[in-house]
Amino acid sequence: MRNELREATEAAHRRLDAAAGSLPLTCDHDYAIFLKAQYSARAAMERAFSHTPPADIQAPPAQTPHLARDIASFGRVLPVPAEAPRFDSPLEALGAAWVIAGSSLGNRTLLARRRKAGLSGADAFLSDPSMPDYFRRLLAVIEAADPSSSLEPATRGALKCFALFEGAFADHLMEQAA
Repeated sequence: MRNELREATEAAHRRLDAAAGSLPLTCDHDYAIFLKAQYSARAAMERAFSHTPPADIQAPPAQTPHLARDIASFGRVLPVPAEAPRFDSPLEALGAAWVIAGSSLGNRTLLARRRKAGLSGADAFLSDPSMPDYFRRLLAVIEAADPSSSLEPATRGALKCFALFEGAFADHLMEQAA
């Protein structure tokens, strides 16, 4: 089901990559905006998972403590969390967990880019190993799921998650322009 889920969410994934990719994370100001958008969306997702955990696996590990530490290291105030989505089923939550956990795949690249630019610190979120570990376990659950009954709700959940992150980045990118 992994490939089907990827295909069904490809456009949303591209939009989010474009929004997040517009921040050059090689300067601390823009990196702080990135962290605040991440915090806003992930705090909402953590609340959503507390109400409806994903099917056949625990909720993704909390990332907001790492993000809060990184944001505080820049002397910034934590943003208000976005409104938590509502999952109609654990399969919807599974699709959202796939988005959340899959996003960790690029964290090491972002961390390397910052270090190459001579920037250090505020790396608790990017260097945390718990989400990539969770993603490996999640993939086994997704691969075992029956696409005929799971793909549609998992896609709905994934799209809710992508939309939440798109909104968070749009809100925080306005801060960059200010």
